[in-house]
Parts: sequence; C-alpha cells; structure tokens
Amino acid sequence: MWIPFKRIRCQCTFCGNAWRIPRRRILRFERFFEIKKGQPFVWERHDCHEGVVIPGTYKNIHGEIVKACPERSRRVDPKTLDPDTEVMRF
Repeated sequence: MWIPFKRIRCQCTFCGNAWRIPRRRILRFERFFEIKKGQPFVWERHDCHEGVVIPGTYKNIHGEIVKACPERSRRVDPKTLDPDTEVMRF
C-alpha cells in the first residue's frame, strides 16, 4: 500500500484525545520556531486550553529520534514536563 506522507500520532495530556498529524507539518513548525538540538517540540492545544500536545516517535529536523515513551533515552513524558521545556503556543 502506498502512503503519500507519514503521519505522527499526537496526544493531548489533559483530555487524552489522540490524532495523526502529517510529519511534514510538524517539521515545518520546528523550522519556523527554530527548535534547538535536543529540545523537544510540544505545543498547547487550542481546543481544551488545559493540555499539552505530545507528538509520538519521529525524526526531527536535526536527525534525532524523538520518542514519547518513558523508557527511551530522549523522552517527553506528558505527566512530568521539565520546567525548562518551552511550550509553543500558536
């Protein structure tokens, strides 16, 4: 089966709603916001205004594999975000 573009599963930390966003859209936002190497890309969900969107496993613009799973080395845990993590609002 041919898939025209890869989708990344994203989940809201407040309501738990999950959906799939095209990878190219997330990479464009990383370039637009000038995400630094090693910095996770998380953003505030505009629907519920309470949660933060955590993308699933993907390769970012710097070639690093970003994983949302807590057992991996570079992780983004939705329950305990690092206070230094910058949350994008758009």
